[in-house]
Amino acid sequence: MLTRPWKRAIFAFSRFTSAAPDCGTLSRMSRRPLGHALAVASLVLATAGCTGDVATSSPGTAGTAGGAAAGSGGGPSTGGTTGAAGASGDAGAAGSAAGGATGGSVSGDGGKGGGGATGGSSGTGGDAGAAAGRGGGAGGSGGRGGGSGGAAGRGGAGGSAGAGGRGGGGGAGTGGAAGATGGAGGGAAQPYKGVANSPCAVRMMLKTSWYYNWTQSADTCAAAQGGEFVPMIWGHTGNEQSASGITSSITSFVGKGYGNVLGFNEPDNSGQANMAVATAIALWPSFNNPAIKIGSPATSANSAGQTWFQSFMNMLNADASLRADFVAIHWYGWNAGSCDAKAAQLESYLKSAEGWAGSRPIWLTEWGCLNDSAPDTQTVVNFYNGAVAMFAKHPRLVRYAWYPWSTNLDLVDSSGALTALGMAYAAAPSYK
Repeated sequence: MLTRPWKRAIFAFSRFTSAAPDCGTLSRMSRRPLGHALAVASLVLATAGCTGDVATSSPGTAGTAGGAAAGSGGGPSTGGTTGAAGASGDAGAAGSAAGGATGGSVSGDGGKGGGGATGGSSGTGGDAGAAAGRGGGAGGSGGRGGGSGGAAGRGGAGGSAGAGGRGGGGGAGTGGAAGATGGAGGGAAQPYKGVANSPCAVRMMLKTSWYYNWTQSADTCAAAQGGEFVPMIWGHTGNEQSASGITSSITSFVGKGYGNVLGFNEPDNSGQANMAVATAIALWPSFNNPAIKIGSPATSANSAGQTWFQSFMNMLNADASLRADFVAIHWYGWNAGSCDAKAAQLESYLKSAEGWAGSRPIWLTEWGCLNDSAPDTQTVVNFYNGAVAMFAKHPRLVRYAWYPWSTNLDLVDSSGALTALGMAYAAAPSYK
């Protein structure tokens, strides 16, 4: 069995024989696919969920009666009845006919979604019902899973919340619960902290929420334990540079329930996928399956890699039949000081990516400190902690995966225990 010292010997060899020492190329000449194969051998959104134009409850005739009572009499209790009508939204229109134009329109909003927050009633008395609608909206608010409840309420059957009126807060809660169901889809925490090719047992210790391994096949770890697996069409010659081969693989991924796929790996790099932009664009329609999100090719961070990427994205954006749902990027420190404790150089690159990637989410699928940028473990630990703090200022960065296969980047030691960096990694948030 090949040992880690042997792997690092390869890495060192590649470092000193490469012609252009940049942060994205030298070390990776040896790491994939051989590097990750050795590693494996050594260890083995929904949208704000509730968009829902939930089927609003059948318009309650109570809206008509309630509106009248609210418009004319307006006690909180009466308003509560009106709120019931407000729950349906449509019934609110009847309320407006009875007496408060205001109540009518408000309850209409309430029907839209527990946005019944401002609705559910007519006239003055309707305010009581409106409060009930708010109750529903509030429930919906809670329903968004702790996020902004209004949208969740709209997605769920929040409108029915109005049924409780101000006095019927419990009924409102019911509507909110429905909103919660929808809200969970859009507001639930998403996988954030990942890793490149670490085995199941290590991922469990690191508390990663997703991983990839430069291949199309997951390891044997249960998904609930090892995190979400994201397959990659690396770009190997053969099936991965064949339209039919790629289409077949994407169909297989969908059948296995995978929600995302990563595109070609450093096609700008002669030691990696090594693919012309025109070739990549010609193959790209093969990725297009509406049941899976597509990640762009990830290039080196040097000028040649950025040129390749921008050319690819310009061609993709010019063709409405092509899509990339998120942008994958790589970054490595190389020179002394490039992995500083504030991750300033990494942030500078991330900002540039935000500039040329449009509004797409960004995945940092390879990153770390190589060569003189990683003189010791503590430097790397400080860099990692600073980077995680910096990421919080960049909401478009939705996932990252550390590259642990180089000196001082290890997350576990030879005994399988977490290193100092591994402990810092395990302590970082897994979801976002």
